[in-house]
Amino acid sequence: MICKIADFFIDFQNTGYNFTETLKSYICDSDISDFNIHITVEDAELEKSKAEKKNEFLGYYAVFTAFRKLAEWLPLNNAFVLHSVAFDIAGTGVAFAAQSGTGKTTHMQLWQKYLGDKMTVVNGDKPIVRFFDGKPVPYAYGTPWNGKEKFGCNMRTPLKHLCFIERSETNFVTPADKNEVIEKIMNQVYMPTAPDAMLKTMELIDRLLSSCRLWIIHCNMEPDAAEVAYKTIFNSEE
Repeated sequence: MICKIADFFIDFQNTGYNFTETLKSYICDSDISDFNIHITVEDAELEKSKAEKKNEFLGYYAVFTAFRKLAEWLPLNNAFVLHSVAFDIAGTGVAFAAQSGTGKTTHMQLWQKYLGDKMTVVNGDKPIVRFFDGKPVPYAYGTPWNGKEKFGCNMRTPLKHLCFIERSETNFVTPADKNEVIEKIMNQVYMPTAPDAMLKTMELIDRLLSSCRLWIIHCNMEPDAAEVAYKTIFNSEE
């Protein structure tokens, strides 16, 4: 089964696990593949052994094994997985990153309520960020791995704003530089195990921080948090 994910053609080969439901939005009619992912029972068992919360259905872990194998391959092809919420507003891509439990999904939903149909969620958990030669900014892509809420779709957006969410009693936004956010983003990027892929990921992170506008959103999760953040960020483009 070949899927088009982040404009790569990925052939999912397995030993009986049915990925159709997970991958249905990405299945394509292609005779070529850029990368083959083969899942064995041993792969799924290993993934299960690493999990804090156990699920009896082994196929559940096979899906995450497929994700891990793809994430290990991506960096040598100028792409990586960024743990974040990515969305599109009239052709401009925005990503929210934060430590788990901070409220990036909640803040994204406040933006949804504020902007309505102007905003499209690309991925709610694990978008792929991909660079192309000659393009000033990377693209954020939807993936089949989109979190428990299943926020996302099969699309891409030019990623122009990278925002880090922090809790605050009042709502305000401050521009940031690379030095301020490098530690924050390192905790949100899938880091491969192979040394060459790890080194390439570091290069791509630096490229991302150099190509996007960087922001720290201080917010209290009240409805006006979205309005304050949106107006600060998008008025900066004028």
